[in-house]
Amino acid sequence: MSARLKIIIVLLSIGCASCAATPDIHSRIPGTNFEINQPAQLAMRLAVSTGSNQVLVGSVKHVSTLWDISTGQKLKTFRTSSSIIGIAAWVRVQFLPDGKRVMIHDSGIKIVDIETGRVVREFPESHLDFAVSPDGKFSLMGGPTHELALLDLTTGQVRKLKGHADSGWRGAIYSVDISPDGKYGISASFDSTVRLWDLATGEEVRRFLGHTGTFREGMVNSVKFSPSGEYALSGGSDKTLRLWEVKTGKLLRTFVGHTDVIYSVAFSPDGRLALSGSWDSTARLWDVATGETLKIFKGHAEGYRSSFDPGVYVVRFMPDNKYAITVGDASVRIWDIASGREVAMLVSFEDGEWLVITGEGYYNASTNGHRYMRLLTGDKAYDMEQFYDVFYRPDIVAAKLRGEDVSGLATLTMQAAIESPPPSVTFTSDLSDTDQPRVKVCYEIKNAGGGIGEVRLFHNGKLIQSDGYYKEAARPAALQTQLAALNSRAVYEDMRSISVKGKPDAVSLSGRPKGDVYTDCREVDAVPGENQVGVTAFNAGNTVQSHLNMVQFNSRQKAEEPHLYILAVGIDQYQENSVNLKFAVKDAGDIAAKLRTQAATVYAPGNIHYALLTDKGATKANITREIETLAKAIKPQDSFILFVAGHGVLLQNQYYLLTHDYDGTVSEKSMISSNEIVEMSKQIKSLSQLFIFDTCHAGGVDYIISGLYDARMSVLAKKMGLHIYASASDRETAMDGYQGNGLFTHTLLDGLSNNREADRNKDGKVTVVGLGEYAKKRTQDISKQIGQSQTPLIINFGKDSPIYKLP
Repeated sequence: MSARLKIIIVLLSIGCASCAATPDIHSRIPGTNFEINQPAQLAMRLAVSTGSNQVLVGSVKHVSTLWDISTGQKLKTFRTSSSIIGIAAWVRVQFLPDGKRVMIHDSGIKIVDIETGRVVREFPESHLDFAVSPDGKFSLMGGPTHELALLDLTTGQVRKLKGHADSGWRGAIYSVDISPDGKYGISASFDSTVRLWDLATGEEVRRFLGHTGTFREGMVNSVKFSPSGEYALSGGSDKTLRLWEVKTGKLLRTFVGHTDVIYSVAFSPDGRLALSGSWDSTARLWDVATGETLKIFKGHAEGYRSSFDPGVYVVRFMPDNKYAITVGDASVRIWDIASGREVAMLVSFEDGEWLVITGEGYYNASTNGHRYMRLLTGDKAYDMEQFYDVFYRPDIVAAKLRGEDVSGLATLTMQAAIESPPPSVTFTSDLSDTDQPRVKVCYEIKNAGGGIGEVRLFHNGKLIQSDGYYKEAARPAALQTQLAALNSRAVYEDMRSISVKGKPDAVSLSGRPKGDVYTDCREVDAVPGENQVGVTAFNAGNTVQSHLNMVQFNSRQKAEEPHLYILAVGIDQYQENSVNLKFAVKDAGDIAAKLRTQAATVYAPGNIHYALLTDKGATKANITREIETLAKAIKPQDSFILFVAGHGVLLQNQYYLLTHDYDGTVSEKSMISSNEIVEMSKQIKSLSQLFIFDTCHAGGVDYIISGLYDARMSVLAKKMGLHIYASASDRETAMDGYQGNGLFTHTLLDGLSNNREADRNKDGKVTVVGLGEYAKKRTQDISKQIGQSQTPLIINFGKDSPIYKLP
């Protein structure tokens, strides 16, 4: 297999019956298989916005999906309801020229506001294809009969055109387009003809004759005007593309190369290139002037088709002419026109989850999207979470989609990673139900060819032991850095400097190498009821993780009353006084006081403990010492809340809290890193932890924490909950000062003030998840109103729990 990991989706079984039931899809390449084992939205149509980087994908089951191509993220899903099945259930989509609305068409036409998702107009028309005029005033529609129609998008009035020959299904109009000047329409039919229409009079102007063959073989499936309007391009079931001169009807050129039905054609924005998609599972890039094939894009499904199972169903160019986009099987593929290489694959699943993955294996995904894919090689199977620490890189996905050179970042491919397989993990101690407060757990790690690296031990989903470096980046040397200069661009450029090369070889805490067999025993503090212990280990390069091996036992201990421990840190005054703040100390005091008051509705007042560290008391040494003290007191059944307000920075893919010691030099002596935050969580035995960071760039904490406490593992966390509130994303500045508090703290205090809007479950309790959701929405809304974008990052792993009860 080539060094570039190529991903190919194969549709096992669709047929027209699949319009009602989408099958599982599988991806196959020689030697390595990507397998997707969840029903995915069967992509059938595609629209590209001319004013943004958005594309809209129409699927079966009355679903359309909006993607941002520049970031590699699914933005929205639009659902229409209809009982229609078959071809008519394939959702046809189109952007209106203003870029703010889309037309979505299955059993009828709906005009939808993109931002709100609200249907603003609705028409009962039903057709197989439609095109929107350049001024957005009307739509040309062709349907399963021979008729064409013009729909006035303002009044809803419909005017019939003469259409093709009334010969039943053979007269069906499958593709239409409108000329750039809005004067002419063009249509392609199953009757083997392409016809030009004067849209003002409704009269046929001329016919383009040349596609040949009997019924089905002679169908013309797609037709498009060139950007200048001088030419038209058609593709048909006779396996050819044909270029026509519009004003004369003359056939200028026939493009030959596909080996099966051509389903879609497109002109590039400059009119010099043509693109076609075929049932032969390829898309071809053509030189319009010569008819020469320039590139063949291979990747979509092969070998599993019936009469309605296309290989490549739709093709389009992006407006910047850099990328071609193809739709087929259940995926959208983005191709680099210059190199012919696949940039990324996008898949949307029926339950709303999604996945975007590059050719090298770097991916972005929704919470569970990655769970629907695994990698097969020989007799081995790897779940995607085994690659999470290295290959979950939304930043690399986005950079590649923007056309940036990621060769310095993506130095490791998934294919190369699996050449060093992870070790095997087994438990060597027998665990049984117990009355004892502590249980000894022993395990053995064996080299499977790739060596032994970091080992992680989890209790009820919580990390309690690890000996690796997490996502450690190159540790920055002491730098004289002005915080004011660390703006969004500076942060981004710093992040871009981090290459993916795997993590350093890990050794045990004792310092001894792990060798080919590594054994260890740890004592676990049991909690009343069910206890789960999990162990996972990495290969020596810390690039691939083993499957998480689990064992469980029950503890018959009597449940104790839980305690709540609160540590609030606020820093206004730094040794470098040019970066002093105004509201951080007040934020910490206000949050601590409000939590103490409200938590008394859930915890016994005597069981609520708090500590407040501010300004000179909030040195790194003092914060670390306080954490160590709390770690000795807190038990697994207790809850812990850490609140920090002050400065935070993102340097080389690591998030750092600056402590009072900061004197203008960014160094370990005056900052607490993401890794150290993980160590704090490990020390504290509580299975319910909430970390709140009201600092700039607080979203950067996700780069470390998510690799360990991730939703990908929290399915096992039946009794554990780890939650993170980050006041701003990794590229944003948190607002210091809104009605006497930091903006994010202001919204938290609002949610803690007997606010029923924060009661997400409507059960009279405000939970950790509910408070986070409320504060995020309010922060976004207020920041928009005052002209500053601030989007908190809320991460919830495992169990939710109440913070207070409403009166």
